[in-house]
Amino acid sequence: MSRIKTSISTQSASRLARYTKMLPGMFLPAILIGCATGPMVANQAVAQETTTLPELNDERGQLMYELMIAELAGRRGYLDVATEGYLRAAKRTTDVRVAERATKLAVWGQQWELAQEGADRWLELDPDSSEARELLAQILMRSDQPEGAALDQFARLVESAEDRGVVLTDIYILLSREQDRPAALATLKGLQTRFPEEVESHMGVARFQLQQNDRDAALLAVDQALAVNAEHGDALLMKAQILSEQGKPAEGLDDIKAALEKDVDNLSLRIGYARLLAGVGRYDDASAELEYLFENASHNSDVLLSIGLLALDSKRTDAAKRYLEALLETTDHRDQAHYYLARIDDQQQAFTDAIKHYESVGEGELYLSSQLRSAELYAASGQLDIGIERVRSLSPLLPDPAMRPMLITTESRMLQDAGRDTDAVDVLTAGLEKYPLNGELLYARALASDRTGDSVTLMSDLNKLIVAEPENASALNALGYFLADDNQRLDEAEKHLEKAIALRPDDPAIMDSLGWLRFRQGDSEAAIRLLEQAYELLPDGEIAAHLGEVYWVTGDKKTARSIWDKALLKSPDHDKLLNTVERLTQ
Repeated sequence: MSRIKTSISTQSASRLARYTKMLPGMFLPAILIGCATGPMVANQAVAQETTTLPELNDERGQLMYELMIAELAGRRGYLDVATEGYLRAAKRTTDVRVAERATKLAVWGQQWELAQEGADRWLELDPDSSEARELLAQILMRSDQPEGAALDQFARLVESAEDRGVVLTDIYILLSREQDRPAALATLKGLQTRFPEEVESHMGVARFQLQQNDRDAALLAVDQALAVNAEHGDALLMKAQILSEQGKPAEGLDDIKAALEKDVDNLSLRIGYARLLAGVGRYDDASAELEYLFENASHNSDVLLSIGLLALDSKRTDAAKRYLEALLETTDHRDQAHYYLARIDDQQQAFTDAIKHYESVGEGELYLSSQLRSAELYAASGQLDIGIERVRSLSPLLPDPAMRPMLITTESRMLQDAGRDTDAVDVLTAGLEKYPLNGELLYARALASDRTGDSVTLMSDLNKLIVAEPENASALNALGYFLADDNQRLDEAEKHLEKAIALRPDDPAIMDSLGWLRFRQGDSEAAIRLLEQAYELLPDGEIAAHLGEVYWVTGDKKTARSIWDKALLKSPDHDKLLNTVERLTQ
């Protein structure tokens, strides 16, 4: 039996560690003129390309000449030459597409002065273009322009909009991505001042401040939004969320409840209310809201999906199953319904039903994970060959070949779960021949090798992984724990575990490893402190075994037995725990 503890994320019995629009294609047809035969600077290249051009004196000819120069330069990768060429051409024509092209090329090349010149010409030709004005505003944000220049352009966008709220929301989204955070916030506040009657001008500031983790400022802006519209759903939900995070949930939730009494059919607000209730632990109240939504909006597939997921998050599994089964009767979100119903059956170990649901998930973002879990369940239910065949069949479907090692580790884990530890190591070894020094495979083989008693491969693989990835906390923890558990090279174990805990200070698995090391070093007080902290975060059977052993050895056998008894109630078949109790109490 293996002695090494496993990663939190695996089921292995190993004792190792728990662990701006590139531009629309407007290129003119290629005109091949001459042929460059060697490296040259941009201007030389363009000059050589155009030496065979006929003399062009008329205005149209000159325009075509400028466009050809720009096009050829762009195709050769000389973005600055192409941009300048398109700008010259834009001054010769009233075709707005040329100015648009010049502007976007300049933006692509981050040539802000030229970009502004292009956008000005674009707006001169098409003063009503919201795209041109939006782009100009972004350009002004990034260039050395007087403060407020970008704000003026954004404000004009809002003023000309049929729905100002939508445009203000779009501007917030745009500014939320700006690297110059103070400038972005100043612009949003400027819009708030200019459009105080628009709820979204205040909400933009609130969202941005919340993004900056300034809850007090966000709350102030939300209150300003509610002063304009006291029943604005997003504002009510944001206020309640902020107050909940500040430990004052009642006020915000009461405001939402009052708003729902006036507008009982506000589905999005009611869903948000249910989510907030669950978030503060008021599960019965949240369930009542979900039932209301189910009874009154069961025809709405979006609502059914939302309440199904909310019920799952609230640990209301039976209700979630009802909502998701109702969702299957509609024509929308069927993949999501099958996927989450599969997860419920999976959790309840109804593997046959889970497989049916997983295999009903169609192609899309949930398809691969569904097929993979289906294969694992075949193996878990005794049909290992089918499971392995299905895992191997997924390889061509992976969007990124670099993901293929994940399939290999999945196959090895299935073999381990079936008790075929040597075969699992062989699969991983074959994988490492294809993907040498792959970290995922090295780590998995270390775990698998421990189960076969091959400590040489275990240590070799972990050392290789640490050399390749010095900041890999899982590998550091695994090697440190292995050495500590074997009571050998404790100084080296300490070096690895101290580095691991520095990388992941809140990881209970690493706390457990470090606590076990302290016990091996004779520092029982430090060991108990670390193991208690680890056990509080993760009441795992192995941590309970370690903590109980330290208490037992230090003479507090009553506490040791209490810890073991509670852990055995939860995990009666835990090998490490059973072996520890038997070893010490016999």
